[in-house]
Amino acid sequence: MKVLYKNKTKYTLDVYDKYLQFHRKKFGFRYNLYTIIFSILILFCLIINLVYGQIFLALIFTVILACFIWYRMFFQNKKAEKEAKTDKFKNEKEYEFVFYNDKLVIYDGKKHQNVKYWHLYRIYQTKNYFYLYIDKERAFLLNKNNFTVGKPSNFFKFIKKKTWYRFLRFK
Repeated sequence: MKVLYKNKTKYTLDVYDKYLQFHRKKFGFRYNLYTIIFSILILFCLIINLVYGQIFLALIFTVILACFIWYRMFFQNKKAEKEAKTDKFKNEKEYEFVFYNDKLVIYDGKKHQNVKYWHLYRIYQTKNYFYLYIDKERAFLLNKNNFTVGKPSNFFKFIKKKTWYRFLRFK
């Protein structure tokens, strides 16, 4: 198989911070809106149960509300802090992304991972990076300046064609 594009990106804490800033800017409002809406719904259920004297159900809704807010506000931040402390950011691990016509292969120095293009959730482009999301929270980070095979402008057209409805520009 012919290598169409190759990119080597070193994952550092600075790179991860830029990714987190992008992610929060892109998804933060929607995340907070969902949190507020569901908190209001749970609070409504809590109040209705108090009004009708259902103390046990009100207690259950209080616990649900507390757990929900804890999860949405604190657990997600702990996950990001834990990710930043992993070896790939602490030791500035370098990843090599090799793009073929039908798949993407990611090398981390020890092992490789094959990813079909249709498995990508969303693709975003910023001034310096491509973010290839594999789900709502995790992404592969590609520095535009680190293409060893191919050019970022051509890669933009290629990946847009492979993931036609998932590609979004974001400045």
